[in-house]
Amino acid sequence: MDRFDEMLQKNRSIITHQKGHSMLQFILGNSGAGKSHYLYEKIIQESMKHPEINYLVIVPEQFTMQTQQDLCILHPNHGIMNIDVLSFGRMAHRIFEEVGQSRGQVLDDEGKNLILRKIAGQYEDHLMVLKGNLKKQGYISEVKSVISEFTQYGVGFEELDVLMENLDEESFLYYKLSDIRMIYEGFEQFLAEKYITKEELLDVLSQMVAKSEILKNSVIALDGFTGFTPVQNRLLGELMSICKEVLVTVEMDGREDAFRYTHPYQLFALSKQMVTGLVQIAGERKIEIADPIYLYDKPVYRFRSNPELGFLESELFRYSRKQYPDETDHLSVYAAGSPDMEAKLTAQKIRRLVREKGYHYRDIAVICSDMGTYADHLERACTEYQIPVFMDYKKSILLNAFVEYVRSVLSMVEQDFSYESVFRFLRTGFTEFTRDEIDRLENYVVAVGLRGYKKWQAVWARKTSSADEEELAVLNGLRVRFVEMTESLVFVLKQRKKTVRDICEAVYRFFVENQIQEKLKVMENCFAEKKELALAKEYAQIYRIVLELFDKFAELLGDEGISLKEYCELLDAGLEEAKVGVIPPGMDQVVIGDVQRTRLKSNLKALFFVGANDTLLPGNMGQGGLLTERDREWFQKEKQALSPGAKEKTYIQKFYLYMNLTKPEEFLHISYSKVSSDGKTLRPAYLVWDLKKLFPKLVVTEEEALLMTQRELTPGEGLEFVIRGVRDRYLGVDESWKELYTWYRQNEGQKVDRILDAGFFKKKPDALTGEEAAELYGEKKQFSVTRMERFSACAYAHFLTYGLHLSDRERYEFEAMDLGNIAHQSMERFARKAQEKRMPWPKLEEVQRDAMIEESVEESIKDYGNTVLYSTARNEYMIVRIKQLIRRSVWALTRQMEKGDFEPSGYEMNFGSGKIDRIDTCEDEDMVYVKVTDYKTGMKSFDIVALYHGLQMQLPVYLNAALELEERRAPGKTVEPAGIFYYRIKDPIVDREKDDHALEEKILKELRLDGMINAKEEVIEHLEHQLSGTSVLNPIGKNKDGSLNRYSKVLPPEAFAAMLSYTKKKEAQVKRQIYAGEVQANPYELNGSTGCDYCAYRDICGFDPRLDGYAYRSLEKYSKEEVIRRMEEEIENREEPS
Repeated sequence: MDRFDEMLQKNRSIITHQKGHSMLQFILGNSGAGKSHYLYEKIIQESMKHPEINYLVIVPEQFTMQTQQDLCILHPNHGIMNIDVLSFGRMAHRIFEEVGQSRGQVLDDEGKNLILRKIAGQYEDHLMVLKGNLKKQGYISEVKSVISEFTQYGVGFEELDVLMENLDEESFLYYKLSDIRMIYEGFEQFLAEKYITKEELLDVLSQMVAKSEILKNSVIALDGFTGFTPVQNRLLGELMSICKEVLVTVEMDGREDAFRYTHPYQLFALSKQMVTGLVQIAGERKIEIADPIYLYDKPVYRFRSNPELGFLESELFRYSRKQYPDETDHLSVYAAGSPDMEAKLTAQKIRRLVREKGYHYRDIAVICSDMGTYADHLERACTEYQIPVFMDYKKSILLNAFVEYVRSVLSMVEQDFSYESVFRFLRTGFTEFTRDEIDRLENYVVAVGLRGYKKWQAVWARKTSSADEEELAVLNGLRVRFVEMTESLVFVLKQRKKTVRDICEAVYRFFVENQIQEKLKVMENCFAEKKELALAKEYAQIYRIVLELFDKFAELLGDEGISLKEYCELLDAGLEEAKVGVIPPGMDQVVIGDVQRTRLKSNLKALFFVGANDTLLPGNMGQGGLLTERDREWFQKEKQALSPGAKEKTYIQKFYLYMNLTKPEEFLHISYSKVSSDGKTLRPAYLVWDLKKLFPKLVVTEEEALLMTQRELTPGEGLEFVIRGVRDRYLGVDESWKELYTWYRQNEGQKVDRILDAGFFKKKPDALTGEEAAELYGEKKQFSVTRMERFSACAYAHFLTYGLHLSDRERYEFEAMDLGNIAHQSMERFARKAQEKRMPWPKLEEVQRDAMIEESVEESIKDYGNTVLYSTARNEYMIVRIKQLIRRSVWALTRQMEKGDFEPSGYEMNFGSGKIDRIDTCEDEDMVYVKVTDYKTGMKSFDIVALYHGLQMQLPVYLNAALELEERRAPGKTVEPAGIFYYRIKDPIVDREKDDHALEEKILKELRLDGMINAKEEVIEHLEHQLSGTSVLNPIGKNKDGSLNRYSKVLPPEAFAAMLSYTKKKEAQVKRQIYAGEVQANPYELNGSTGCDYCAYRDICGFDPRLDGYAYRSLEKYSKEEVIRRMEEEIENREEPS
């Protein structure tokens, strides 16, 4: 304190009270030199000597509270009588009240946006450049910022006109400025009658200054400013003329000349601009400039006992090549993996400081390079470490539940009750519908594809798999409730002619009818009880904010006609600007803020700077808005000041950084991420390199490399380490882990038990008893083939499908499966029609055949009962495609018939285990040969190994059934199997060929049947006459000597018989296993594919091969001969097939 008294003595002589003479005095000093302290001490001492004089301390808005606190603490009586702490805005308010100036309504940003929107709409056609863009979200805000900037920097119409005379009339800037000027003028005219903007507020104030008694002969001190806008400067000029004294604190370095401002590209440019600007004004008004008070002693007062940070203050961004010789204990730089880790690390360090150094939370602050990136991470991390925080940023309200409710109800009507918009509205939590009711409604709407308001008004009658009569009655009840709830609102919003006021009133009535205010109050209390004060405060303000916005709409645009879509856009624009005010910091909280906005108090002990990455620092400075960097340079050339452009902004940012980084008295902690939240690699910012140059011994610590003992653990985090140790136990664990484990063992026994249970978890086999299985599945003589295959693939999947009857949610859309079903049906209908006409396929005329195909497809679709197919263009194309497919298939199947002696004897034959698409027979004296064909739309091919394992039983099962059928039909004849086939329904694409014959061959080859054929010579002859070489129809081919080649899919007659009888045994065995209650999750694995691949239950069944007791059932891949050998063995042993 002695130092200050000494200085005051020295400087006292200067302050002699000459009446009527005003004076301007600067207090210059480095960051941390004690300028504010000096100023406050001086003001307090003066104010006690001269109780008759008013002392006004003017500080930036965010500072008012802190400054009042500081002054009260410093004041010997701990109270301030004739000292007032104000911001420019409050000062205007105070003076207006005093001189009785009605100031008109002050228009805020939202209001400006609305008016600009309205004016832009009126001028839309006259604009050149801005024309199409004004309706875009965010664009109006850009126009607003340019206009605000013009008012702030004193660019009126006259000035603009003069400036524009110097421009080439064809240049882009000229057009742009004439557009802006037009809107600007409209804006001003609209305001002239009743409003005033924030920027103009100070202009009005400047005219009132002379009338004010409060200001006459007062002493005004300005503290904490880095610069003034031209409007503020004009005001200060007026103040200098009538006040006794104006004192200004300025950040400055003793090595600089504060009174010489050359260019903006230097660290103290802002301060110099401020000083030279004020000096010029003082000169014009003949005001005396007292000798400045220089607080340039080194080290600065704040770092008197911290040489490291003192060195940083004196050399940062000065590029003097000086270096700090020692290790750094008070300055540290950390590299973390991600913003999230960075936030955690910061929270850990804060905890440690509070615990070991006994700091208060209020002694610590965190500054981020970008709040958008870090706010959430930091808030989460601090909650986890139980650190009270104050987030210094205005929170956007778009994510608030009530705002979502307002927006969703309007967009629901605007989109005529589309499915998404209705459920977005219902799920906001303000609608009196329970979760269950909404889910049931949604399932129904999804299943029947309901769209549009008319559909909601009409009674729902269509049943679905989950909605029977009873459920429909319930659903209709809910539907009526929903329609009645929104009726009155919809009525207004659907009117052709409606004004902004109409909509606002309708929505307000809607709120009242639905008791929204009460609901919000309940939510607020709920948050308050949970100690979520920020949220409680948000919900306390939100209703008012939205209604004020409506008031503004009604007042500014009330009688304008508007479409609902435009209104929604207006609302979004208004809500985008509206921000929830934050609670001023409590007594003991860590302040978290950003570089530019947050002004830190002066007695911080530790500061954490997060996000020192080059993407965020300097960050994207060039978002120049409507005026580009080049436009701004032109203004500068024309000697018209505007707010700084990108290059200047980097220097301004450095200045703010310098001010922030030199705030803490003891510790500065800087961190950056190596990878961004979305996984991009990041580099450290220039700041980190600068620090490394200043402090050669500074080491960047890797966050990942910190040992467990170097970390600050919360109970939750410690558990993570315990879990990691258990999980990776086979790598061995170290001593510190064992200690940690012991601590948890003693203090949190239950949790540790659960961790061990999970770590050493072993899955116990599931099973049903025989009785349970019988009861669950009922008495079934026959199981469908699909069901047996499902069981062989995985018993648990079988249990979920056939035991619990789980199914996916019904959806109103067309899927691949439907395509297959329709194709199947169409083929069957076609075959039936041919049969009725008693016409073999090859004899049909082409015209006749096409007509029959058209009919078959149309009928199948009608019958399919799913109107989806006609509902969209894409699906109509599907119909065309199905017709092409069927045409191609009939053609190919006809060709196959022509070449052999088989004739269709049955289509879609139903039997116990499924339906056979087609049975063909061929009679030869007293023999009957039988083959079955199955139509497939998928990629399936017959695999005997899969059959052996029970995964592909369809064709042999079908053939067995067909053989029995034919035996009953033709008594006394010998019935023999000829083969089993898949025919793929597809329309192959092939390259052009020289002639039609070659082309046909090629297409047929693509459509060749796949399966297994009985190798008996007669069979092959009947299938395809005089075969030589490879067949284009069947999976066989002959060598030169007439024997079958190795690509042929054939089995000798005995082997073929063995395959069929093995299939019967396998069926019986699968049934036995099902009834024995097997429900193990044991998916197969066979050459690379598994039972889980296309399983609908993979998300819910919990199968995980990494866990003990879960494993795939590996199946052997055998050769064809090996499979047959095994089948024969198993039939002979009369044993269970494996």
